[in-house]
Amino acid sequence: MTEEIKKRGKWGYFVGSGILLILLVIGGIYLFIQEEKYVGTNDAFIDSYRIDLSPDILARVIELKVDEGDAVKQGDVVAILQQDIFLSQKVEAEAALESSIRNVSFQKAHLEKVQNDYIRATKGIKDRIISSQEFDHFQKDYEMSEASYNKALADTVLAESKVQLINTYLNHTLIYAPFDGTIAKRWIFTGDVMRPGQSIFTMYDRQRVWVQANLSEKKIEKVKIGDPVEISVDAYPNKTFYGKVFTIKSAAASQFSVIPQNNATGNYTKVAQRIPIKITLDSAYSDNKLYLFPGMNVEVKIKVQGS
Repeated sequence: MTEEIKKRGKWGYFVGSGILLILLVIGGIYLFIQEEKYVGTNDAFIDSYRIDLSPDILARVIELKVDEGDAVKQGDVVAILQQDIFLSQKVEAEAALESSIRNVSFQKAHLEKVQNDYIRATKGIKDRIISSQEFDHFQKDYEMSEASYNKALADTVLAESKVQLINTYLNHTLIYAPFDGTIAKRWIFTGDVMRPGQSIFTMYDRQRVWVQANLSEKKIEKVKIGDPVEISVDAYPNKTFYGKVFTIKSAAASQFSVIPQNNATGNYTKVAQRIPIKITLDSAYSDNKLYLFPGMNVEVKIKVQGS
């Protein structure tokens, strides 16, 4: 009885070992097939079009129309800069324009009077009624009046351009949203004095998002434009998104770092480089209840062509 139990134990051991070996072989074959069919990485995140909204004039912020998390439409005013100085200048410029227009009317009337005198003087000199000296005076008056009239016209054009310039400045005191999107960050408060180019808000276009993945240079050889991709967002582990590779960048990610690696000293350590690629999010818009924010972590699984 004891020997039979031992035999059964040995037989069970061999059977168990055999099954384990078969499972290991099957698992190895599966991993090999997966390695040949798919290329994946967890070095990936959601990205989107981003813009920093900033003024192009020096002015104080008097009102912020939106705040972080607010959705905005293209053309919406998101911030207003101080306008009183420009409004005062506009009143002055409009008054100068009105004065220039009145001066044009005056100079035109004066020119017409002097022109009539000059025409009569021309006939008089032919008929020898007036002297050459008197005719010269009429001619000079006409030329001076014509010059004054042309100057009045030029002054009017200059006054109009000043009004247009101030209107342009006033338009630049309004900061507009350049596209439909979401305010992600507010950098200042009402009352802050802004320099040209200083950020007021950072906004993203949530309707146009994609996945930015950084693939090892040893894997990039298999990847082609148009390869289908399975995407798993860490925030939604039970949902799978799909997309396609639409951009393979022409340089490693290290080339765009603030301090690129310098190997000229001879102290060189070889590090596998990462090649950035962009992947569409075809299912990103099918469920409006899902939040897909730039920076969220994802994992990608690319089915390579020819597999």
